[in-house]
Amino acid sequence: MTTRNQAAPRTLDDVYTHVGLVEPNTAAPKRPNKRGELTRERIVAAAIECFSEYGYTRTRVSDITHRAKTAQGNFYRHFNDLDDVFLAAMHTGLQELSEATNRKTTTSGELEALIEVNITYLHAYSRHRHILRLLREAAAASANEGFQQLWLQLREDFIGRTRRWLQKLHDRGEIGETNLELLAESLGCMTEQMAYVHVGLPASTPKRERIDELGRTLGEVWYRSLPPVAPSAD
Repeated sequence: MTTRNQAAPRTLDDVYTHVGLVEPNTAAPKRPNKRGELTRERIVAAAIECFSEYGYTRTRVSDITHRAKTAQGNFYRHFNDLDDVFLAAMHTGLQELSEATNRKTTTSGELEALIEVNITYLHAYSRHRHILRLLREAAAASANEGFQQLWLQLREDFIGRTRRWLQKLHDRGEIGETNLELLAESLGCMTEQMAYVHVGLPASTPKRERIDELGRTLGEVWYRSLPPVAPSAD
């Protein structure tokens, strides 16, 4: 896992390699033809459905190929194993979450910006909620330690971005003294748990209004958690 003094990987593919889920310095595979691309997309879509329905530990290659209406030989032309297709199934959702926390806000004022970012994050989570919640299962149950490292690395990246944002506020004199590392950790854990429990776990996808409410509450709590500037001694 990346330490505090190391530069965080820049892309999700870099993260996959960094935590040992993808071999480094592997030659890029030959670009498949249109038919091959469509087959791969169909397998990934079927994998998302199967993992979401059966869970990470109970999904089999045969489940995926049956749902994709393709042969297992076609599966292994595109993927090495179940873990490989699981990474592909998670990729879009994880990429959207990263972009949601990196995006520039369209509002003015720190409170409204925090509300906007949290709402955007929760909606991104909602669109991929079934597959994203399974990362915890994979981290806990897989014999491949890379999934635990992936979960920790993604948390580390999110907390690191929050820590840098807090440092900028502090450097500008907009917040007071506190342990910025622990504050960033606390805010990140709160957001992650809210997304998992209130968006990922329910039997049905929460309504847009509910997600907006959750995001607004999170943004308000983030804002109220910022340490005030100490009054001048003069």
